[in-house]
Amino acid sequence: MRWFHSLITKITLIFALAIIGIGAILFIFLTHERDKELANMEQFARYALRSSFDKTTRQLDFKSLEDFGLIVLKDDTLKKEILEKNNSIDNPPPNAPKNMHNMMRLRIRAIAHERQIYILIKNRENVDIVFETTFKKELFPTLLYPLISISLVILLYIAIIRSIVPLYDLRNKVKMFANGNYDFECKNKNKDEIGALAQEFNNAVQKIKNLRDSRQLFLRNIMHELKTPITKGRFVSEMLEDENHQKSLQSIFDRQESLLEEFSRIEKLSADELHLNIGSYQLEDIVDFSLDILNHDDEQVVKEITPIKVEVDFELFGTVIKNLLDNGIKYSNNAKVYIKNNQHEITIQSSGEALEFPLQKYAEPYFLEGKKQKSSRGLGFGLFIVWHILRLHNMPFSYKRENENNIFCIKLNKNNSYLV
Repeated sequence: MRWFHSLITKITLIFALAIIGIGAILFIFLTHERDKELANMEQFARYALRSSFDKTTRQLDFKSLEDFGLIVLKDDTLKKEILEKNNSIDNPPPNAPKNMHNMMRLRIRAIAHERQIYILIKNRENVDIVFETTFKKELFPTLLYPLISISLVILLYIAIIRSIVPLYDLRNKVKMFANGNYDFECKNKNKDEIGALAQEFNNAVQKIKNLRDSRQLFLRNIMHELKTPITKGRFVSEMLEDENHQKSLQSIFDRQESLLEEFSRIEKLSADELHLNIGSYQLEDIVDFSLDILNHDDEQVVKEITPIKVEVDFELFGTVIKNLLDNGIKYSNNAKVYIKNNQHEITIQSSGEALEFPLQKYAEPYFLEGKKQKSSRGLGFGLFIVWHILRLHNMPFSYKRENENNIFCIKLNKNNSYLV
């Protein structure tokens, strides 16, 4: 999963935009408040100057200004810094008192500098006078609201991320469960939806694990009970003096044991618990193994085998060949089946009626159960096993009809076969 698909990335982006938006709003708000304070201070300074103006001498009474809280700044360095920062003063605003404008011809500006407000005056002789005021802006109240707002957003972000992080553990547990590993617990102490989901998943895994264990116990018991009479029958058949009867019984018991193993494979395929043991084998050896467990005469199988090696699970791939040969003999018109190969594919061919359903339908377990078609007498389980074993081998499996012949084809990948 790429980083930009992650929920955490998207949530982080949303909260980052939220913090930027909050910062922008606070900046606009604080700027507006500062401008309002400066405008009020300018208005107050105009009132103080008008009240301290001596009409007789036409001079400002600085002592009276001090009573208003306007004290002449005597720090030359600070005064120079303020004047350099504010090297021009606009004319009085239109709403300034006309008598003040006309009588004093003073230009006034309120200036904020390092949390302090200063009043800068330029008189009619173009002399700059800087007054410091008793007003000093408190930093803590100014920063309190922004700090609280951003802290709440960050705490909410941390809380959401902590709620989402267990999803990564849950995803890993789901992967383990998909791979057939049930030996884990997926508990979450959170009381939110993700915690509830993890708890429900944990309950589901435990139930499925119990069902799997019960199924495996049942299968072991039933397989044991079914194999016990076969073992006893083999033992009894060894005591027969008639060699023909002995071989006939041995063949029947071998067939029954082969069917039991096939049923076991069907069950494992249905549960997706069948695992491959891949090795390099001669195709002819696999075909011979298939014929050994096939309950038909060798004359019924016509072989045209080119010597090649294949990378397969010996027993499972042998079961594939056996099932296809068995079906070919059972449903052919002449009780014969032909198997041949080249470096790229294996084909099993027999004459007979065509399949009544698409080949993919036979990959569904019990698809033909209850159907009355002639083909439902046995092709269901055989092709089901063939399809899924070849799927595990990553070998394409196909069917075609040519000249009244049924042809099943197994494609051999380049990595799965090579000439001897």
